[in-house]
Amino acid sequence: MKNISLILLSFVVVLMSVGKLSAQDVNNPRGIVQVYDVESESDLPENKYDQYYYEDDTIIVSFLFWSSKGKLMLRIENKLSVPIYINWTQSMFMVKGEKIPMTPYLDKLTDSQLKVYEQYKAIEPTLTDMEYEWKRQMNQEESGDKDQIISIEPNSTYTKGNYYLIGSQGIVMDTSASYKVFKDRGKRRGNKKAFVFTEEYSKQNSPVSFGVSIVYSTDAETKKNVSKIEESFYVTAVHEMEAQHFRGKKVGRTPEGFSVYKFPERSSKRFFVEIDRRNSVSFNKRM
Repeated sequence: MKNISLILLSFVVVLMSVGKLSAQDVNNPRGIVQVYDVESESDLPENKYDQYYYEDDTIIVSFLFWSSKGKLMLRIENKLSVPIYINWTQSMFMVKGEKIPMTPYLDKLTDSQLKVYEQYKAIEPTLTDMEYEWKRQMNQEESGDKDQIISIEPNSTYTKGNYYLIGSQGIVMDTSASYKVFKDRGKRRGNKKAFVFTEEYSKQNSPVSFGVSIVYSTDAETKKNVSKIEESFYVTAVHEMEAQHFRGKKVGRTPEGFSVYKFPERSSKRFFVEIDRRNSVSFNKRM
């Protein structure tokens, strides 16, 4: 009973943290933000929400990256009239030359895998993944089954996101980066100028690349009728700007009292990082 109470307490704390983080996307309104553009290596199509997606006769997988430090967010829709099963121990997040299970057993990771896992693991899981983890913890002693296999019911969706795409420091851009001058979107009055610096990359010299594989089946043990998709992505450009320009004008407040901003840079094919001002182009160019 004590263990269950501790699990419940942890669950509630994480729920509160997720709610708070989603309401305040910028920690330092006077800081610097980098926005990263992401491209699919296989030229995946885009849906009406401007998201990359994969589709076959069984599933639709939408890829969403927008968050602080980016997050590999997978929204999986079951198209069938029967359940499908995702094996997260066989599905992989691929980064820095390592393949890490989407839901790993830490004691089975190699030293190099564990190092990458600790660097990229997200501190706030998605709500659907938290719900599954809660059920798994509650039922684990009874079932004795430790396989991280989840079911998605017919015509239902499941969202998972437990890995960041970049470290908390971002990258240090070259002071020769090109720039454009805009009217600062974060100011209600006045004509303050905003400098947006940009560096573009090819697949070969991109500073950030990552991939994902998903193993799924109509068999509950995922041993028969197994399918696998594998997709890779890379950053094509980084845009650096003042945080006030990044988040735009304030448009209201949440019921909890947090300010709500426009965030005109927001896109499922992008993510952002707040960086130390001393690492910014404007600081090093003394603009």
